[in-house]
Amino acid sequence: MNISFIAQPTVNTTETDKSAASSNARMIGNRIILFVVLLVCSLSVFLFGANYYELFPTNGNTLYATSTTAVFLGAALLLKRNNNLAKYWGIAYAFFVASAVNLISTLFGDYYIDFVHLFGPATDPNKADALAKVYDSLLVVIPILVLTVLSGANLSSLYLKIGNQARQWGFGIGALVLVNYFTSVLIFFGSGYDLPKLGSAIIWGVVFSFSNSILEELWVRGLFLKKLVPLIGVAGTVLLTSITFAAMHFLGVAYLPAAVIPIFVANTFTLGLALGILMLKTESIWGAFLIHAAADLFLFIATLAAH
Repeated sequence: MNISFIAQPTVNTTETDKSAASSNARMIGNRIILFVVLLVCSLSVFLFGANYYELFPTNGNTLYATSTTAVFLGAALLLKRNNNLAKYWGIAYAFFVASAVNLISTLFGDYYIDFVHLFGPATDPNKADALAKVYDSLLVVIPILVLTVLSGANLSSLYLKIGNQARQWGFGIGALVLVNYFTSVLIFFGSGYDLPKLGSAIIWGVVFSFSNSILEELWVRGLFLKKLVPLIGVAGTVLLTSITFAAMHFLGVAYLPAAVIPIFVANTFTLGLALGILMLKTESIWGAFLIHAAADLFLFIATLAAH
C-alpha cells in the first residue's frame, strides 16, 4: 500500500507574534503621543485660556483668546481638507469651539451686571451670584450649540439626549446623589442659617448649581467625548477630560488657601473620572449633570454658611 504525504507549510508563529507585538507597541506609542498633544491643546484652552480667574497673564486676555480660537479653527479646516488627516478635524473643531467660548466670555463677561439687574435690584447676594452664573452658562451653552449645528453635527453628539438603556441608572444615581448631598449639607450647615436666609440659599443655590453644572459638563465633556474616544480610547478619553476638569479648577488657587488646592484638584479629578464614565456608559449628559449639580449645591450652601 502506497501512502503519500502532503507537506504542510509551517507557520512561523514567533515571527507573527513579534510582528503583532511591534504593531501594538507602535499603536500604543502613537496614542501616547496623541494624548500628550491633546493634553497640551486642552490646557491651552481650559487652564491658560479660561477667564474666571487671572492666575496667568493669558487668563482673560483677549489677544490670547482670539489667537487660540483662530489657530484651532485654521487647524480644523486644514485637517478636514486632508484625506489622510480628516479623522482629526472633529477634535480640532471641538477645541475651536471651546476656545471660542473663552473669547466670547472675555468680550461679554462684564455685562453680567446688566443681566442681573434685569431681574430687579440685586439686594440678595445669593440671587446676584446665581443670576451671574446663569449669565455665564448662557455665554458657554449658546455658542457650543450654535457652532455644533453649524458644523453639521447634531446635538446628540454633545450627549444632549435621553441616552441608551443604561440611562435609568444615570438618572437614578444622579437623583439619589442630589438628594443625599442636599440633605447632607442641611444636616451639617443648615443650623448656621435663620429660616429666610436658608430659603434663599436653597433656591438660588439650585439655580447656581444647575447653571454651573450644564456649563461645565457641556464644555468639558459633552463637547469632547465622542471626538476623543476613536482617537485615544475610552480610558484615555476619561483620563484626559478628568485632567482638564481638575486643571480648570486649579485656577481656584486665586480664592482658596494654598494648602487646600491639592485637595480641591484631587476632588475635581475624581469627580471628573466618575462623570466621564457615567456619561459614556449612559450615552447621555443628564446623569452626570445631576451629580455635578449636587456637588455644586453642597459647596454653595456650605460656603455661604462658612462666611
